[in-house]
Amino acid sequence: MGRELFCRIHTNVKNMNFTFKSNCWLKGLLFLVMAVAVSSVYSDTSATADSPLLSLIRKNYGPGASLSAKFTLTIYWNVREKEEKKKGRILLAPGDRFRVTIDKETFVSDGKTYWQYSAGTNQVVIRNLADVDRSTLPSHIFDRYIAAYPFREAGQNRGVVRFSWKSDSGKTQYREIAIDVQEKGGRITRCVLTDNNGNLFTYAFYSTAFAERLAQERFSFDAPKKTRIVDMRK
Repeated sequence: MGRELFCRIHTNVKNMNFTFKSNCWLKGLLFLVMAVAVSSVYSDTSATADSPLLSLIRKNYGPGASLSAKFTLTIYWNVREKEEKKKGRILLAPGDRFRVTIDKETFVSDGKTYWQYSAGTNQVVIRNLADVDRSTLPSHIFDRYIAAYPFREAGQNRGVVRFSWKSDSGKTQYREIAIDVQEKGGRITRCVLTDNNGNLFTYAFYSTAFAERLAQERFSFDAPKKTRIVDMRK
């Protein structure tokens, strides 16, 4: 189903100490969050670091912000000329709290404990969040990659501003990234990542809400009955 290839493309997944292949979907989403952070800082054509839009994006997607969004992920495998689709939702809150669902996979943190659940394998892995590489978590992805990619404003169309970045070498994970942002409200609506093999990863966001009061229960996980529990906490 292309999952193995997806995992090979998204490198350094071992840094998050994941134990099954589905984690690569989360890795791709985290890279997208990273791209959002970078686009809010770098735009060196008509927009500047002090522009109202960039300031709004920094506020909406900053590490201390709360947000929720639904998304679809469409992957086009260039060599096989095949398309694959996924659906998901992401919740972020201050204090290293998050909940990410992608089809049958769920990733949750309450700031202290980290749950990784797969309905397909009927298994949940529990870790202390302190044992996970925090630099790759949604709440810290901004800090790690804040100056990695110099995005530029590529154009505007009907209230949507496009930021883009292209690699000048084959050493980066992706050779091109494009992000669409609503000028009014500063919401990311679409992101297209092209890897060095010509595969396209397209994220479309909808129902995005900022500064929501997210109940603490959203950031904990109760395993369904008969779920295999692997507790890695010391």
